[in-house]
Amino acid sequence: METLIKKLNNLSLRKYFVVSVLATLVIIVLLSLFTIWGCMSFRKYLLPDSNNVFLKVYRTYEDGSEVSYSVRVKVGEEGAELPVITADDKAAKKPVETRYAIQRIENSVDSLSPKRKMAYHFCGAAMVVIPIIFSIAGILLCGFFFYRRKLLLPLGMLSEATQQILDQNLDFNLRYDSEDEMGVLCSSFEQMRLKLSENYSEMWNMLEERRLLQASIAHDLRNPIAVIEGYTEYLQLNLKKGRLSEQRILKIAENINMSAKRLDNYTESVRTLNQMEDIELKRQKISASDLLSDIEDDFKIIAQKKNIDFRISTLLSNEEICIDTSVLYRVLENVFNNAMRYAKQCIDLDVSLNGQKLLFAIVDDGDGFSDETLSEQRKLLLAKASEDGHLGMGLAISRILCKKHGGSLEIGNNEMHNAVVKIIFSV
Repeated sequence: METLIKKLNNLSLRKYFVVSVLATLVIIVLLSLFTIWGCMSFRKYLLPDSNNVFLKVYRTYEDGSEVSYSVRVKVGEEGAELPVITADDKAAKKPVETRYAIQRIENSVDSLSPKRKMAYHFCGAAMVVIPIIFSIAGILLCGFFFYRRKLLLPLGMLSEATQQILDQNLDFNLRYDSEDEMGVLCSSFEQMRLKLSENYSEMWNMLEERRLLQASIAHDLRNPIAVIEGYTEYLQLNLKKGRLSEQRILKIAENINMSAKRLDNYTESVRTLNQMEDIELKRQKISASDLLSDIEDDFKIIAQKKNIDFRISTLLSNEEICIDTSVLYRVLENVFNNAMRYAKQCIDLDVSLNGQKLLFAIVDDGDGFSDETLSEQRKLLLAKASEDGHLGMGLAISRILCKKHGGSLEIGNNEMHNAVVKIIFSV
């Protein structure tokens, strides 16, 4: 029984509606037939029996008087007998002549009593009206049953979910266990909610990253500005008194120039970051082996200039991938140049393809990322400026480009505490 109910609930709306209508129709027909049969039986009961007749006896006595009697009897059956009529008065005279007559009972409505006639007409009307009432009631009950069983719950869930979205609340679940059209609709609505939640989360993260980026830039800009202001005040105080040598003045001018260049680098980096959102990807099909061959040749030349051993390992076959090579090169160059700054002797590049994801892992034999950098990598886009004035914007730019290409960029350290940068591109 439970299996049958489950199968019925999983029927499509159209099939479930047809089954409901057919079941209602069968019930209406059965009830109507039973009602008509009952009414016809009752009407037959109300009418006189067509086999009954009136037997009339006419007696004529010697004095010329005549007496008649009427007796209701049933005839037509085998062995039917007429009643024997006897006089109660023993002293009564015997009739001279006795005649018999049979009168048929009129089998019509007009022969009924008023009460029976009313009951007869009522049954006739009931045979017409009650089936109509059954039909109307069946249609209403069928529609109510169909709405309650197949539409009420999912429509209520969808209405509540819509209100939740209007209230900007995406932290809910929409689950309707059915394989009919309403189940598919609820499933699609849930997928839409998940996508909205994902987009909302991404937008929130993007706004949060932008806020943190602006706060980080504002904080880091204070350093070169403070240096320039400090040197300016120092020169104003000491130049008039003639306490500064020419060599000291040149050194101060050099430091001010370096701070000004840092400000210029900050400005250029911020402009580059703002332009990242406007970049349009231009994917092209390219052989994976040809791409890796070009990357290996380019990076080996760069590594040889600083006497760094560059090694690449891959299990990729000669298959085609769809990728924006300019974006890929820009990310790899940023990360590789970062690794060059900290590598001691060698840099390793591991490449693999997992489904539709192209993975790069760049490992250098330097001292690795600091714990502070690793703990803040998901909060800040920018790393702190290093002692040589490098601003660390390359990773920020690379991370944005990876996201635009359907991938990601993660930093970490391996078991040897060497820096590892994992790059994922959707192909």
